[in-house]
Amino acid sequence: MKSRETLIKLHRFRADEAKTKLAGLESIRADLGRKVTELDNHLSEEGRRATENDIGRFAYPSFARSIRERKEKLASSIAEIERSIGEARIDLQEAFRDLKKFELAEEARLKREGDKLAQAETNASDERSIQRYIRTRNAS
Repeated sequence: MKSRETLIKLHRFRADEAKTKLAGLESIRADLGRKVTELDNHLSEEGRRATENDIGRFAYPSFARSIRERKEKLASSIAEIERSIGEARIDLQEAFRDLKKFELAEEARLKREGDKLAQAETNASDERSIQRYIRTRNAS
């Protein structure tokens, strides 16, 4: 009995770990998305400022190129995180499937035990009734 409980706890822990991992990866993806948005905003703001003076017009192309390079690196990081998220979702589904399998097996075992107890009580009650009937029959 203890081993079944331990197995269920182990699989519940595995499912919780998979959920935590997935949440962490999704948080990283959201953070990278925010960084891309910030770079876009920064690029447009600097583009607006570059038109205000000659130095800005001269420096802006190299600045824009560096921002585009950073965005490309972020995009490749996001793509890698997306692959990891896909794998983590598969792991989470497997962990929940395994957990559910053991939980259902335990429920079925408990139901069988309950049915056995109910049958034993019914048998004992029937036996008492038969004994009572025999005693009343012999007494008459």
